[in-house]
Amino acid sequence: MADEEPAAEGAAPHSCGVGIIGLSANGGWASLAHLPALRSMPAKFDVVALSASSGKSAEAAAKAHAVSMATSDALVLASSGDVELVVVAVKVPEHRGLVQKALNCRKDVYCEWPLGRNTAEAEEMLDAARKSGVRHFVGLQARSSPALRYIRDLVEEGYVGRVISTRVTGSGGFPWSGQALASLAYTLDDSLGATLFTIPFGHMIDGLTWVLGEFAELDATMAVQFPQVKLTDTGETIAANGPDEVVVSGTLQSGAVASLHYTGRESPAGNLRWEISGDSGALLIESGSGHLQYGHLDISGGQGEEELRPLQIPPIYRQCTTAEDSHADSVAHAYHAVSKDLRTGAASVPDFADAVKLHRLLDRIRHAAGWNMESGI
Repeated sequence: MADEEPAAEGAAPHSCGVGIIGLSANGGWASLAHLPALRSMPAKFDVVALSASSGKSAEAAAKAHAVSMATSDALVLASSGDVELVVVAVKVPEHRGLVQKALNCRKDVYCEWPLGRNTAEAEEMLDAARKSGVRHFVGLQARSSPALRYIRDLVEEGYVGRVISTRVTGSGGFPWSGQALASLAYTLDDSLGATLFTIPFGHMIDGLTWVLGEFAELDATMAVQFPQVKLTDTGETIAANGPDEVVVSGTLQSGAVASLHYTGRESPAGNLRWEISGDSGALLIESGSGHLQYGHLDISGGQGEEELRPLQIPPIYRQCTTAEDSHADSVAHAYHAVSKDLRTGAASVPDFADAVKLHRLLDRIRHAAGWNMESGI
C-alpha cells in the first residue's frame, strides 16, 4: 500500500542543504519543477546554492529565486560545505561532467533522466557513483507520483486479476511534431540523448514495466516522419534525426501481451491512453499530456461485468502540499522519498542503477528496430 512515514519522536529536524545546477531566472525545468518541489518541504530541504551558465545569469537567478549562493562554476557549488545534495537539472549532454564534479566532492547527487547521452555514459556514471560511496538518485519521478503508486497497488492487489494485456498510445507533442524552438533544437538530435524516444517514451515504458513487470521478448519500429523541423522563433529549418514515431510490442515476463505506440503528433482525443486488461477487471489511465512523469492522470476501473467508473486516488498517497496539476507534484513526491532514503538508508527512489537498466531497455528496443543511433535510421 501507500508508503506512510511516521514522525520520528525526539528526532531533531534537519533540513538538507541543496545546490541546484541549472536553475535559471528565465524558466526551465529546474525553476518549474525542482525549486517549488524542494521549497514545499522546508523542514526537509533548503536550497542554499545554484549555478548557471554564466556569472550574470547566476546572479539573476539568485535574485529571482532568493538563493544566497550563486556561481557559474558547478565545482564551486559542489564543494561548498553548505551543500549536501547536488541536483543536476541541465541538458542531457552536460550530465556526465557535472555529476562527476559532485562525486569528486563526495556529495549525494540527484540527476535528471536521461542519466547520460547513451548507455555507455550512464554505466560510467553508475560506476563512478558506486566508487564514491555517495547516494545517487535519478529523475524517474513517475514512480513517485501518487497516481502511478496507486495504479501499481491496484494491480498488485488483484484489482484486474491476472493481467492479460496492456496497450498504450501516447504523444510527445512539441517539439517533436515538425516545429520547435531554437532552445529545444538539441532534442531533435538522436546523438544527444534527449529525444521523444528517451524522454516521454522512456518515462512511459519505465512506468509500465514498474507496474506490470519487464519484457520477456519484444519487437519494435522507429521512424523519423519530420526530418525537417521549423524553428518557430527564428524561422530557420533544421534537420532532425531523432525518432518521432516509436512502436513496441511484445510479451512481458508475466505472460501479458503489451503494445506501445508513441508519436510526435498531438492527438485531439487525448495524448495518453493506457489500458490494463485482466481476467477479472480493467483499468484505463488517460491524460491530456503524453508525459507520464507529470503524474496528471485520470484513472477509471471496473471489475467483472462493471462498466468503467472514475477511481479517486486515496488521500494516503498524497504526501506533499504541491498542487496536483503542477509540474512540481511528482518531483516533490520523489524528493519526499529522497529525504526518507537519506535519513534512513532505505532505497525507495530510482537510482543510477535503475537508470542504466532503462538505458539498456531502450538499447534493446533500438536493436529490435534496427535503429542506428548515429544516423537516425
